[in-house]
Amino acid sequence: MRERFHVAGLPTVIVAKPGGEEIDRTLGYLNTADFTGTIDGYHKGIGTLAAMMEESKTKSGDPQFLFDFGNKLFAHKRIEDADAQFLAATLADTANASGVADDAAYGRIRIAGKNKAWDTGKSHCREFIKKWPGSELLPDATAYLGYFHGESGQKDDAIRVYNEYLAKWPEGGDAEFCREEIAKLTAPPEEN
Repeated sequence: MRERFHVAGLPTVIVAKPGGEEIDRTLGYLNTADFTGTIDGYHKGIGTLAAMMEESKTKSGDPQFLFDFGNKLFAHKRIEDADAQFLAATLADTANASGVADDAAYGRIRIAGKNKAWDTGKSHCREFIKKWPGSELLPDATAYLGYFHGESGQKDDAIRVYNEYLAKWPEGGDAEFCREEIAKLTAPPEEN
């Protein structure tokens, strides 16, 4: 089903006309008020991919719009286009005055993971850690860096980063994941 409908992630809600033609889609959890407002907007032609593509002609310097547009493109599984919009959002707001440049940079990390582009992901993580040390997403970017090291076969680097995560955020949202990954990476090889 995910491939048939080109679903980028879960949960995805696809809003369609009675004949089945897609109006647009949402990706991620929304509270009730935001969800109903979004769906109502879609029926009015507001917030759809088509509407945002038209708006992009005049909002190329608006970090919030670029971030939202990147998320919309990601929801439509237009991954490379989403990455370009996330990059544009970070470049439009290098000081993160809008509060979304770090979110956009984190979006690029997620895309690298989705594409299994481990080296690109490590580069994005390092840049994130250096550029946004005060971001709420710093723990997540750090855990991703460990994951990318592990996936690219750099076991010692992965363990080091996971331990750094646990030293800084022992009760963080990714702490259990880091512990599990360390256990996997340090477990003796299984005998056949």
